[in-house]
Amino acid sequence: MARIFLPPELLIPEQITITGDVARYLSLVLRVKLGDHLIVFDGSGFKYDCTILKSHKKEVIAEKIKKEPYSVESNISITLAQGIAKGEKMDLIIQKATELGVSKVIPLITEHSEVRHTEKINRWRKISLSASQQSGRDKVPQIDEPVSYKVFLYPSLEEGKGGSLKTGLIFSESRKERNLKQALKGFQNIKQITLLVGPEGGFSKEEITAAVEKGFIEVSLGPRILRTETAPITAISIIQYELGDIG
Repeated sequence: MARIFLPPELLIPEQITITGDVARYLSLVLRVKLGDHLIVFDGSGFKYDCTILKSHKKEVIAEKIKKEPYSVESNISITLAQGIAKGEKMDLIIQKATELGVSKVIPLITEHSEVRHTEKINRWRKISLSASQQSGRDKVPQIDEPVSYKVFLYPSLEEGKGGSLKTGLIFSESRKERNLKQALKGFQNIKQITLLVGPEGGFSKEEITAAVEKGFIEVSLGPRILRTETAPITAISIIQYELGDIG
């Protein structure tokens, strides 16, 4: 069944007109045809059951049948601050993090980052949109512009080494004695959490120290070393199981 996102202002009339990339996606990729069922999410908590009246690569017209409240969003808001991974690894991280219910992804340029400049932000946003539609989410995660690790920890130049503490976890292979399951016992009543995951090569000692000073808890994902694309998928899954809506 086809699922798409449209802004609320396009969903006011009983017959909605879909153009541009979304029309091409519906007609050429999903191959919707007259009479097919279409679900439209407006990103603000409603879904619309629709029937296709016309399907063309330049324009798709659908009739609204029913509007109802809808949400499959997790009760915990997860921000993934991810050291930018090489090649298609970051694509995979964005896709799977979206499917698992993250609210935001912040691509980080860290000390060990091999990728220090990227033009892929629009690609990542399209991947997140597609993954949201495929998994039936009613909101698309926010994919931020890449930012340096220092700016992430200290977003204001006036903040210096002080500033507010953050609620989150930084993953490190050097802290085997404190695993994620143990650390989450202290997060049972929180509604927001930020995960710091390093790129290939992980975080430097200085980066870990700076994060801990800002309030992050250093934890391990177990005795085995996980790849940068495996670590966030594992961590998000465990957090959703322990604190969120996977069970």
